[in-house]
Amino acid sequence: MRRTLTGWVTALITVVPAASLLAHHSLANYDTTTAVRIKGTVVAVHHVNPHSMLFLDERSADGTMRRWAVEGPSVLNLTRRGVAKDFLKPGDIVEACGYLPKERTVWQMGSTDPAVQSIAGRLINGEMLVMPDGRQQSWGDYGVHKCFAPEYTDQHQTPSTSSR
Repeated sequence: MRRTLTGWVTALITVVPAASLLAHHSLANYDTTTAVRIKGTVVAVHHVNPHSMLFLDERSADGTMRRWAVEGPSVLNLTRRGVAKDFLKPGDIVEACGYLPKERTVWQMGSTDPAVQSIAGRLINGEMLVMPDGRQQSWGDYGVHKCFAPEYTDQHQTPSTSSR
């Protein structure tokens, strides 16, 4: 009896944190039915965990400016992909493609340093960036891939399992 109880407790200790991680790494709070594309000027890039943030200023046709906070991969994930910390600089023009939260959300990053100004923008979960040189860079990896061409595949899907 004691051995069975120990087995169940061990299983729960193992499974419960894993479920929490899976819940965190989900697009359930985002509208993944439509990919949104924005093109703007890089204001700042923050290499932080658990997700890096890219802030872009987009100028609309009527001249108004909107700031976006494009959520991206973790620092470790960027390192594994070979993305250098200075891969984007303020002033670079990039296009981001991703998914808006179901509820409009503004993301703000602050600092404990009073000399550093905080920055905020409308949140978008980034999936792909079009770099200043025109190259496409994967910027998120949750397996939706509506920002890429239909033939795009990765570890989450193959052409035969694609839902498009």
